[in-house]
Amino acid sequence: MKIEEIREFINRHKEDNSKIVVISSGGTAVPLEKNSVRFIENFSNGTRGSTSADQRFPDLFNHLELGENGNLTAPTYPNLSEMIKKKKEYESRILMVPFVTYYDYKNDLELICKEFSAIGKKLCVYLAAAVSDFYIDAEELPEHKIQSVGGGLNLKLTMTPKVLKRIVKDVVPEAFIVSFKLETDPNLLVSKSRKALSEYGHQVVIANMLKTRKQKVTFIRPNREPLELDLESPEYSSQKNIEIEDLIVGKLEEMHDEFIRT
Repeated sequence: MKIEEIREFINRHKEDNSKIVVISSGGTAVPLEKNSVRFIENFSNGTRGSTSADQRFPDLFNHLELGENGNLTAPTYPNLSEMIKKKKEYESRILMVPFVTYYDYKNDLELICKEFSAIGKKLCVYLAAAVSDFYIDAEELPEHKIQSVGGGLNLKLTMTPKVLKRIVKDVVPEAFIVSFKLETDPNLLVSKSRKALSEYGHQVVIANMLKTRKQKVTFIRPNREPLELDLESPEYSSQKNIEIEDLIVGKLEEMHDEFIRT
């Protein structure tokens, strides 16, 4: 990551008084060696974060697709030139920063948020990445590739430091911060989400069950009743081509605007 790109992006939008959202998306990998060959990975295809980002640029992403090897392709439209024009327009409003390992994620997220801290309440941090819960401390990693001889492999994993706590308390304490809680036991969903709010002190936990995460989410906020958004509810079931991220982004925009006003 080039910090100059981040600063250029900030300066580009500083004068128009824009709200900024930092979205983390995808899985993280934990290396097993310093010269890394093997990893433990949290699987995620990044759908939640990327689809949420797409909702902010509907005219572009409904008509353009990225093909193999990053080549930009488009269906046959009579207004293709207009689509290309819109692509150029939206490119200036989004900056993509790749990460692979837990260490990349932790360090880059903190650095990026720190650079955006000056905009205060207008910053929204949307933490949709599947972050590893366990890792091997860098000081304990072997230098070279672990050799596949002598039987099995025993690993001692340590709980990863919670990135969210430092982001909320020290890096961007004025920002509107959203995290996700994924569970398989419905009896734990709300209680663990409220525990996260109490422990970290941020604004919203979006709670979802593994089996229904693409249809239903529950917004948990301090001192508020849970707010459920369900694509199969009467309010939304008749709407076509709608995804749960449409509802998430719309509701978060309302909450962020309310947060800025208070």
